[in-house]
Amino acid sequence: MRRICCGQQVQPSGDEATMTGYCDSCDEHSDRLFDISRLPEFKPVVQKFNYRHVCQTCYDDLLEESKNPWDMEEERRGEERRPAQLEVHLSGTNREGKTFSEITTTEDVSRNGLCVMTKQDLDVGSVLKLEVSGSDFEGTAIVEIMWKETTARKAGLKIVDQSAIWERLLAGKGIL
Repeated sequence: MRRICCGQQVQPSGDEATMTGYCDSCDEHSDRLFDISRLPEFKPVVQKFNYRHVCQTCYDDLLEESKNPWDMEEERRGEERRPAQLEVHLSGTNREGKTFSEITTTEDVSRNGLCVMTKQDLDVGSVLKLEVSGSDFEGTAIVEIMWKETTARKAGLKIVDQSAIWERLLAGKGIL
């Protein structure tokens, strides 16, 4: 089905819908994610919410909302993200199958996850070991999404164990 937006037909092409992972909008796993970062009608959504990859349902909803920009004022993610720069140690296996270990910094955090800058090209679903410098937090995280920007990569990670310690760490730092 073709959509009309700003007088143009809009429909994600097959090339834009080849990713699997978690939707940036609803945080649900999808076997078919659409990259909306290259579509001009979604520019406000990408800028405001930092959504890049969305499932079909959210694509349809966001397309409808893009016709009424004042409807996009509310936060759509399931958990509130807070800007925070924590030094973290990541280790695991990258897309090439090579083990790695790197110290990096978070961009934002939530009760169950974080966004980090990384030098690694990681597969969605990769399991990583995560340690926060200067704390007792050591846990496991799963890569939910990767963003490749012109000068850097970012990874959206979900904490899969030690969540009580993670929450206590963030609360102790006044983040949550």
